[in-house]
Order: sequence, then structure tokens, then C-alpha cells
Amino acid sequence: MESKKQNQKFERYEKRMCLLIFLSTIANPWSGLQFLATHYTPPFRCNIHNSDVTNYIVNISSSTTDPCSLYNNVSSNLGNTSDQTEICKSFEFKGDVQTVVTKFQLVCDRAWLKPMLTSIYMAGKMIGGLFCGYMSDRFGRRIAFLVFTFGQYAASIITGFSTNVTMYAVFLLISGLFAVGNFEVMVVLGTEMVRIERRSFAYFCAEFGFALGYMLLALLTYLFVSWRWFLVFCGLIGVLHIPFFWLIDESHVWLLATGQKDEAEKILRKIANYNGIKSSDKSATLALIEDKISEDLHSETICSTLQHLRKAWFLIGRLVIVLLSWNIVTMTYYVIALNNDNLSGDRYLNVFYGSLTEMGSCFIYYFGVTHLGRRNSYMTFMFIASAGVVAAPFLAKWHGSASVVATMVAKLTISVSYNIIYVHNGELFPTNIRNSVLSLSSGSSRIGGMIAPVIIFAGESGDTTVPSICMAVAIFMSALSYLLMPETKNTKLPQTIDEARSPNKNVSRVRNKKKERETPVNAKNGSLGH
Repeated sequence: MESKKQNQKFERYEKRMCLLIFLSTIANPWSGLQFLATHYTPPFRCNIHNSDVTNYIVNISSSTTDPCSLYNNVSSNLGNTSDQTEICKSFEFKGDVQTVVTKFQLVCDRAWLKPMLTSIYMAGKMIGGLFCGYMSDRFGRRIAFLVFTFGQYAASIITGFSTNVTMYAVFLLISGLFAVGNFEVMVVLGTEMVRIERRSFAYFCAEFGFALGYMLLALLTYLFVSWRWFLVFCGLIGVLHIPFFWLIDESHVWLLATGQKDEAEKILRKIANYNGIKSSDKSATLALIEDKISEDLHSETICSTLQHLRKAWFLIGRLVIVLLSWNIVTMTYYVIALNNDNLSGDRYLNVFYGSLTEMGSCFIYYFGVTHLGRRNSYMTFMFIASAGVVAAPFLAKWHGSASVVATMVAKLTISVSYNIIYVHNGELFPTNIRNSVLSLSSGSSRIGGMIAPVIIFAGESGDTTVPSICMAVAIFMSALSYLLMPETKNTKLPQTIDEARSPNKNVSRVRNKKKERETPVNAKNGSLGH
């Protein structure tokens, strides 16, 4: 009984790991959602000082006027007058806010550059996500985390010094390359470095840090009226992550799966010592270490796993559903999150309201996956998101506030679904390709991210009803496709193709091992190094 209580105890190292996960993700939304600050379009009008027109009528941007032109009152030789439309060549913006839009005049005939730049950033995230998966599985989780973390901060600083649109686009691509890797690697580390019962909580810490950073984004957007200083500050904050060089350990699961038993044993002994367990004690924790070593020594290599993957059609079908889900969730999330300019009310409060839904999604996610499981939670929240998305444009015709509420409900539930697929993805595939599949899923989902700004741009210049209905149908179909996915709640992480085939069998194995650890300590023999 004492051994069982110790096995269920929230160990010191697990608390330390969850704290590091939380701290490492706070700054992530400052990169992924930077466009809420840098791409804001203030009200504008023609810059009449740079125009040759003398008798003019100026339009200020609104929903009923055309701010891209002015009207010249021309008198003819016969004494008649007529209005001629002149296309504006430069613009004046209201207020003292300095954004990329105001700096590079991304309005009117140059407005298409704004969604294109966001899509370039998403393309960078796609490439970076794919490379991160390879790097993490090839060189380790720790190295990948450090490279992508400090690369993200460096890219933010250099982006702030862009002098033209081309330079800004190149730096945005580089920024996107490093933007997603550290979050993904920390999610995998949390999955591999804590007990089965703590996996959902480990991701909760990652998402809670992201939500807190989202809240701080509203404050930073308000404080920094210059987009340059905003990006430079978000980059300089990276100095606070320097201690992670010494605080982050390599995943012992990855080390064991790649045959580095000695290094894995060092990490496991360090964890045991940090938890206050001496190596001579035959405790439940060291018994767990023995189990890990004896099991993971039989793990497949990357080559054998990939060779068998083409024969494992169930994994290929599973991967197709996962990729579809990632793309639909990512597209919907960014369409709502980056559409802040088109919502009624104060832009800073709208960013804050969005962060509140993100914070709420953390707790709803944790309740859902621990009580309903991964599959049922995903389907439930995606159905609700579908209803919110399709209702928003119709409610807008009745009352603007009702449309905002429906949009925020959709954002809340789509954020919960985003959290679920992050965790579920890591539990569906074997260790040697786990992070590669996660990176493939996350990376390819940036196709949905690249489509999102195009949908926003289309909505700004036309009716949003048709795009909303199409998105709602896609969300609904993704939820239905999850009926084919297995439930992985409280299952052991699969090490091989066979274990991934039937994750429910791993539940019984875990329960049997728990029963074995409840036996008297004297019943266990052997040492750490089999």
C-alpha cells in the first residue's frame, strides 16, 4: 500500500518539469499572434499633401466610403463642373500607432500584401515544424528545444529592423521557421518525462503558459505603439531563457529508444536522486526505471519503424485523419484569432477577450480529457465550434454583440480541440516517430494557417456567410472522422507498431505493472543495469 501511494505521488521532478514547460511557453503567442499588434490597420485617408489635386473631397476609411480615392471637382471651359475620381498614391493614418501597415502603406491596391505576408510566416512555420521533427528525433529533444527557442527570439529582433516589404517578408519567413519548434518539443518532453497520469497535466501547463502569454500580448500591444519596438522587446525577453541550458534534461525515453542506455540511466538516476530516492532503494520509482529499461531496449529503430509503416495501413489511415484535423483546427483558430480588426469594440479589449477564451480552454481541456477522454472530447467541442462558426454571420445581421459572443464561443471550443490533438497525437504513434509525426502534423497544418489570412481578406471585402458555412462543414466532418480514432486515455505510450495498433491493451499492462509494484519490496530482485 505504501508503494502504491508513492507511485501515485506527484514527484518533485515532475513538478519541476511542469514548471519549466509552463515558463517556456509564455512567450510563444508573442510570435504566433504578433500580427494582432504589427498588422493592425488604423482608419486612414488619402494623403492630400502628396496629391496634385486641388479641389478635392476626402473619404476616411469606413464601411460606407472608399478611402482609396478622392474626388476632384473639375471645371470645364463651358463653366460646367464634374467630379473625377483620383486614385490615392499615399495615405494618412489616424492616431500615433505605427504598424507594418502604416509603415509600408499596405492598404487599397497594396492590401493584398498583408495576408500574403501572414501566409509567408505560416509557410515558415510549416518548414520549421517539419525540420524540428527530424532534428528532435535525430539529435534529441533538448538540442531541438534550445535551437528553436533562441532562434525564435533572434528572428524577432532582426524582423524589427526591416526597411522594406521584401526584407520584412524574408525575416518573417525566418521567424516562422523557429516559431513552433520549441512549443512542440516541450509538449513531447512533457509527454515522455512524466507519468501516464500526469501527461494531461503536463500539456495543461504548456497551454496555460501560452494563455498567460496571450493575456500579456494584449498589454504589450497597448504599451508598444511601434511595431519595431514590440518585436525587439519580444526578442530581448529571450535572455530569461538562458538558464534552460542547464535546467532542461534530455528525454530518457528518446535515449532508450535510440539505444543510448547509459545516458538514459544517468538521467533516470538523476530523476531518482532529485525525488529523494537513493539508488539502493527498491522503491516503486526505481522499479519503474527497471521497467522502462527492459521495455525500451526492445524498441524499434527509426528505419525499421518507417519500413513497417508502409505495411501498417491502420497507422497511415490514422495519420490522414490527424493531418485533416490539424489543418481544419489551425485554419479555424487563426481565422478567428487574427480577425481582431473586424470585430466591433476596442481592439485591445478584443485581444484580451480572446486571451480569456484561451485561458478558459486550458481548464475545459483538462476536464474534458480526464473525464471524457481524448476522442469524445475532440468530437464534442468540434461540434460546438461548428455551430458557433455557422451562426456568427447570421447573428451579425441581427446584433453585432451576439456575433462576437458566437465567435468567442467558437474560439473557445476550437482552442480546446487544438489542445486535445496536441496530446492525442503524441499518444497514437511509436516513440521513434512520435515527434516526427507531431511535427509533420503541425507543419502541414500551416497550409490551413496560410489559407486563414486569405479567408479574412475575403471577408473584409465581401459577405462572410459562404466562407463561414464552408468552415463549419469542414469542422463537422473532422469531428465525425474522429469516430475512427482509438481512445488513449491512461494508456502507456506505444514504443512499437504493435503497441500503437491496440493502445487499449496498454491499459491492462499498465494496471498489471501497478499491481506488481504493490507487492512487497523484498519480492523484487535485480539491479538497474540489466
